[in-house]
Amino acid sequence: MALTPKAKKIINIVIDVVALIIIAFAIFFAVCIITSRASGYKNYTAILGKAYLAVETNSMEGDKADSFSAGDLIVIDLVEGEEAENLSVGTIITFKTNEISDDNQYVLNTHRIIEVHNGYYITHGDNNPEGTNETVLCRNVIGVYESKSVGAGNFVLFMGSFWGFFTFVLLPSLIVVIYFAVNLVLVIIRERNAQRAAKLQADIAAAEEERARMRQEILAELEREKNNNSDNKTSE
Repeated sequence: MALTPKAKKIINIVIDVVALIIIAFAIFFAVCIITSRASGYKNYTAILGKAYLAVETNSMEGDKADSFSAGDLIVIDLVEGEEAENLSVGTIITFKTNEISDDNQYVLNTHRIIEVHNGYYITHGDNNPEGTNETVLCRNVIGVYESKSVGAGNFVLFMGSFWGFFTFVLLPSLIVVIYFAVNLVLVIIRERNAQRAAKLQADIAAAEEERARMRQEILAELEREKNNNSDNKTSE
């Protein structure tokens, strides 16, 4: 069953909208990856005062309401200045360590404050052994834990990989570019075909007009000859 022009138009609009959504998501993912790299922190993306961090270890695993595990995505409320210097015991903070990752980015930790001192905190991972506390300078505090999305960190980690970037940014962008390129070629072909059809119609009309003119001339010539013959007979 052939589609009506209206149905074709609706389908084309839907495809265009889907293509634009794919482009929007690809741009969003690309911006997240670029900002993450530019921040200098590993697996970290900051947007509108919030930071999103993929958890790689089980140092904060547990049965508490604010516990989280490797593979989760945690949301961090960014703090600085006096706000970073006035945190209390029990607060979970994300802080910059002196450890550098293989791709030359600072590694971040997210642990709970167990002691508050002048200018620094003592932190500990809920699931870490006793005696593995860390001293954190207030100026190295990035933010305060706010919430988590279970398992979403795995997706973020994948996004940061080559295949994640290829799957969610490069490949969709390539598909959309090919789609619009094909559409452009089809539009050009249709326009050229329309121009050729119009020229053909014009040529046919001109040929018909020429034939009509020639027919009129022939009829007029025959009429003149007939009149001349009549005149000759009358003269005789």
